[in-house]
Amino acid sequence: MKRTMPFFLVICLMVLGCISSASAQTACTREGLKDFIDQYFTALQAHDPSGLPLASNVKFTENGVEKAVGEGFWQTAGKPLLKRNLIDTGKCGTHTMAVMEEKFDPKTVGAATTPSLPGMKAKPLPAPGTPRPILFGVRLKMENQKISEIETIIARESEFAFNADGVLATKDQDWESILPTEQRCSRLAMIAAADDYFDMFAAEPTVHTPFATPCDRWENGLQTTVEGLFTLEGEDGKKAEMHAHDCTPKGLVITNHSPRRFLVDPEAGLVVAFVHFAGSLPDFHVFKMRNGKVEMVNAVIGSASKSTGWPLEPVCKY
Repeated sequence: MKRTMPFFLVICLMVLGCISSASAQTACTREGLKDFIDQYFTALQAHDPSGLPLASNVKFTENGVEKAVGEGFWQTAGKPLLKRNLIDTGKCGTHTMAVMEEKFDPKTVGAATTPSLPGMKAKPLPAPGTPRPILFGVRLKMENQKISEIETIIARESEFAFNADGVLATKDQDWESILPTEQRCSRLAMIAAADDYFDMFAAEPTVHTPFATPCDRWENGLQTTVEGLFTLEGEDGKKAEMHAHDCTPKGLVITNHSPRRFLVDPEAGLVVAFVHFAGSLPDFHVFKMRNGKVEMVNAVIGSASKSTGWPLEPVCKY
């Protein structure tokens, strides 16, 4: 559905309270939020959340399933091999995409092997107990200098196109440097670009995300913007071929991505969208923007779930 500026303005007026609430949290500086991230990953690697400043009503999900803080990946996480942070001082939230080390446990992936796609060779599963990289994302929300929300998405060997080494191979890419003021986009423009991306999964999209040339995308570590790498079949039974350095999903018909939620870091040119992709997969897409255009996209798609585990958030400009 095509969105217009009045739509966004109406939504923002409806939820004006969230603007003043976020603005009132004076502790939400880049440095302060980075400190929360550092604390979280230190606690995660130690398998001990007890030292974290958690709100009494903190909510934690892993791949769309609500759990107690300390359960799930908290018990198996190893050291981070790569981290990329998005800092949203407006909403007092953060998102970190990471490659984490974890000892392989067959129970986490069943008997599956890495999915085989055209142009991608299937890999045998590691031996039990073998440390190997997995893909991890965590969203934190801070309220009154405490962590009130923790949303995590994890991809392991049985997930779509899993290739953690593919993300590690991009370690020299610059996702976090602060952009010059003239190269930045507004929050609303960044949200619109990310939101429209999911509505472009159509034979003839009615919206258009402003992609740079070139634009490259990675999905669970697999670079999907390689000419002739593979084709995917949409809901209409037709196949769409991915093209080199072209991030558009036009032609691949997939609907029902659920309402999207966003965090935005205009200073670094980053916006992340959280969705329930195709109505079945917890997913986040991080978009790198500069001069009004999307240059890179990095997505992590977890195992199937009934929902993301989180309600829709209103779109606010602040």
